[in-house]
Amino acid sequence: MPSFEMWCHGHQRRLLSLYSFHHPLLFSTTAATRTTRERKEAKTALSMADYLVNSLGFSREQAISASTKAPKLKSMENADSVIGFLEKFGFDKTQIHRTIFQFPQLLDRDVDETLTPKIRAFQYLGLSGSFVINLVASCPEIMRRDLESFILPKVELLKSILGSGQNAAKAIQRSTWLLSGSNPAQMQENVILLQKHGISSERIQKLVVLYPKCLLYRPEVLEGSLVKVEQVMGLKPKSAMFIHAVPIMLTCSEEALRSKFGVLKNYGWSEAEITKLAKKMPVVFRFSGDVIGSKLNFLMNELGYGPGYILQHLALLTLSLQNRIVPRAAVFHLLKEKQLLKNNFALYTVLCFKETRFFSELVMPYKELLPQMYDAYLNKRTGSRTESIQGVTTPDISP
Repeated sequence: MPSFEMWCHGHQRRLLSLYSFHHPLLFSTTAATRTTRERKEAKTALSMADYLVNSLGFSREQAISASTKAPKLKSMENADSVIGFLEKFGFDKTQIHRTIFQFPQLLDRDVDETLTPKIRAFQYLGLSGSFVINLVASCPEIMRRDLESFILPKVELLKSILGSGQNAAKAIQRSTWLLSGSNPAQMQENVILLQKHGISSERIQKLVVLYPKCLLYRPEVLEGSLVKVEQVMGLKPKSAMFIHAVPIMLTCSEEALRSKFGVLKNYGWSEAEITKLAKKMPVVFRFSGDVIGSKLNFLMNELGYGPGYILQHLALLTLSLQNRIVPRAAVFHLLKEKQLLKNNFALYTVLCFKETRFFSELVMPYKELLPQMYDAYLNKRTGSRTESIQGVTTPDISP
């Protein structure tokens, strides 16, 4: 199979230009002329609507709504070919419905000249078939964009920034806007800005792969956030955690961040401890102040953990309180109370277990002996509330 680069440079055929329909403005003032035009337009819209209803199972209301976005259906045979192409590639009925509702013009696109080359381009980039389907279904207008003048240049730019097609594919999977709505010049300017700020190329690549939206911000917004990461969070560009703090400052105002610092202070954290937390685990501040407060309340007031212990076991602040910490703590303390723990595990250890291990080692063996605990935890796994675990207390304990 030829490389992606060979395929790009060897692709000679231009895609069909975007076809748009323009209804001439009629300047006649006669009511008859207006009526004739309105009837013609209604007939045009209904021709598309009829196809959507009869061939794709749209409701009449959905079909009329979608048909207002599209010109008349040029060819029923071509529309059938487009649907067949999507089905063959793996689109299910729901995905086809969603795609055509958002972009009914797709039914007029040529399968061989327009759709197939674009799908191949995505495949050569390394995007999985399932991702390509989700990309088109969520952003079908990407199929309207010209392959050679719009899509491929962005792909090449991303590959040059990220060092490989694989990294480019990962970034696109996290943000389809890199292909559909980004400004290449702005993306390049933001990369230069990150370099000038002292961030290495390797860490820029990691930042963009993890948080590709950083390239989509206006340069002045990105620059302001870089400055605030240093000034407010105390992180230097050379720090490995710096790139993890950048997305936080892009989405969280300085006032909101300081409010989260205030939550920590309310639970007795010192300035030094807060600074240490920001430097070691800045992602904690992606959570809202309420979420941070709820976790601190349980960890400190129910389990008796102090700031020092939490700073040494930072995963405690990233784990889900309701879905992991509370139910597992309940199971752990019940087994400990009944002297059923087979290993001398600390609570923190079992909180970090993968779900399959936790269930197989601390829940499943006690299905017969502690049926209420088993049922309650099983209900938690299927979405029920965890407070139904009975006979469990979470006393204050010192780590």
